[in-house]
Amino acid sequence: RDIFTPLYLGAALYIPTAADIGTPGQLAQWMRTHQVTVTHLTPAMGQLLTAAMAMPASGSVSTSGQEIPSLQNAFFVGDILTKRDVLRLQHLAPHCAVINMYGTTETQRAVSYLRIPPRSSDPEWINEQKDVMPAGQGMVDVQLLVVNKTGRMCGVGEVGELYVRSSGLAEGYLGLPDATAAKFVTNPFASAVLDAAKDTAMPFYHGARDRMYRTGDLGRYRPDGLVECSGRADDQVKLRGFRIELGEIDMYLSQHARVRENVTLVRRDKDEEQTLVSYIVLTDSDHDGSQHDRGHLRYSVPRDFDDLCTSLREFLRHKLPAYAVPAVFCPLRKLPL
Repeated sequence: RDIFTPLYLGAALYIPTAADIGTPGQLAQWMRTHQVTVTHLTPAMGQLLTAAMAMPASGSVSTSGQEIPSLQNAFFVGDILTKRDVLRLQHLAPHCAVINMYGTTETQRAVSYLRIPPRSSDPEWINEQKDVMPAGQGMVDVQLLVVNKTGRMCGVGEVGELYVRSSGLAEGYLGLPDATAAKFVTNPFASAVLDAAKDTAMPFYHGARDRMYRTGDLGRYRPDGLVECSGRADDQVKLRGFRIELGEIDMYLSQHARVRENVTLVRRDKDEEQTLVSYIVLTDSDHDGSQHDRGHLRYSVPRDFDDLCTSLREFLRHKLPAYAVPAVFCPLRKLPL
């Protein structure tokens, strides 16, 4: 996909070096120099692309002369794409359409899409959206279905598990029949059964069938028919009787202007009580405080850390219930692998 999509669009392939990717601001300069017109990115890579841009508290963006006017299409896949990520890229590349794609390894990698219009043609579209970009709608010959715990199709706004119905599903997991049976299921919503004879010349192909893949992702239908992702079913934890979505906490925390990377986990405090801890990597301008090493973790504490924690909690309280706001924030130089 990364190779043939640009070729299909009539572009030549340009591959940046590790230094171009890893140095904040250098990837944007590299794209501008080579007049890049189409790119494939993960949300994390998109953040590297826009890393040198200033994001004041007002929410306005300064591109500092780093605009990429040649960029026309940016395809995102691999993680949840936020409104903040899109806004930053659109200010860097005002003529660029952002295509948010969704898929898994088991489902031909990208099975749904949402096209976000360029800022130059429709500057208000993105402002009318929620904080997370929808997964969109299924591509040709693909259905993205939301199914509840009773096995029925969800109504608009009802949260359920995302299922992918497609003829391009993987056959299963090699040597893992139980996992295959749990994740690749016969479509219960079809009125007719499609069960073609197996081709004995292809031992790992079991013929054409109407199947669905259970993604393990949670989502909901919007009134316009598009599908939103809301996290992972296995990211849900129960804390003091409340169900908490760790992915939702991380999604909102990543939108804070001073947070570059973050991950939230459940840890035990000194009284052995479960508590929410968010590990955060701050923007480059915030690495000016004291440094501490503890085992394989390297802490970087900014001088205004107490004020920052207050700001983070206030920011999250406007987006999450009180019980889902982390009790502890731990600043790191980088997240461990």
